[in-house]
Amino acid sequence: MRDLARSGEKLANIAKYLNRSTGSVRIRAARLNIALAKSGRLSACPGWLELTEDRTSFVFMPERAKIVRKVFELSIAGLGGYTIAKQLNTKGVPTFGRSAKWDQSTIHNMLRNRATIGEHQLKRYRNGEEFPEGDPIPNYYPAVIEEALFKAAQEARRENLASGRGRKGRLITNLFSGLLTCAHCGGLVKFHSNGNAKSLICSTVLEGRGCYRMAWSYQNFEESFFELVVKLDELGKAVDLHERKALTELKGLVGWLSGPEVYEARLGIAIALKAFVSKFEIASAGPNPASSEPYARIRRDGPRRYFEITFRGGAAHTGYAAGN
Repeated sequence: MRDLARSGEKLANIAKYLNRSTGSVRIRAARLNIALAKSGRLSACPGWLELTEDRTSFVFMPERAKIVRKVFELSIAGLGGYTIAKQLNTKGVPTFGRSAKWDQSTIHNMLRNRATIGEHQLKRYRNGEEFPEGDPIPNYYPAVIEEALFKAAQEARRENLASGRGRKGRLITNLFSGLLTCAHCGGLVKFHSNGNAKSLICSTVLEGRGCYRMAWSYQNFEESFFELVVKLDELGKAVDLHERKALTELKGLVGWLSGPEVYEARLGIAIALKAFVSKFEIASAGPNPASSEPYARIRRDGPRRYFEITFRGGAAHTGYAAGN
């Protein structure tokens, strides 16, 4: 047993050196890591975990796990790697390595790393490039997030890439990104900015393919949604437990909007909506609208506009334009 322990310790020390190398040396490192795994010794782990002193198992680090979860939630809310890194640095969140600051490459690597959900992929190296070795190993690491959160972040990253880049502004402009659909045609409702005029418009209209050429000014829609949330919570309209939780959480965040933590409040609302909403339809043209010419001017804020929202597990609730 003592000889086996010495052998495992020797392998671990060699692997620590090889893992910092490149090229053909890295090939030997990958093979050595496999040998270490078979011997019960471990050479390395993701930055949000630690190894026990005998290097035979992983140590779960709750504080670092919270940071990983926060990074994924920020990505789901629509923030890019640059902004996430900036937020962490501004708040003085400690990094996991030797670097004193977070940077966007670290954020991007974390967001696409399936080790966050406990998966391990052995790798081999050829001509300086990295290739997977065999099938991924599930439940190899302690998972720090659930797979649903990982998948939601990948979808959000794809949306960011398709639209150009992640948000870099101080505030989250559109709290409802990817959630709204048109009650008239089923198309996705998009945030549209034309100078100071910011509106929610059916994508079918923007693409010139039909639907009703009506828009809802964004600020009024936000206010209308906030009014409904507060009203439903105060009236105790929610029956399902998940629905009550959603309304209570959203109402609390809406209350923060008048305080100094506006950014955190808006971010929280965006994350909560992604988590709690199952259906969110907007009828900018109101009930039974009259048809319009295909290329008529897009008008804003029709008098009978409304929206309908359904929280997971709950019933549909109808909201109307604030101020009407």
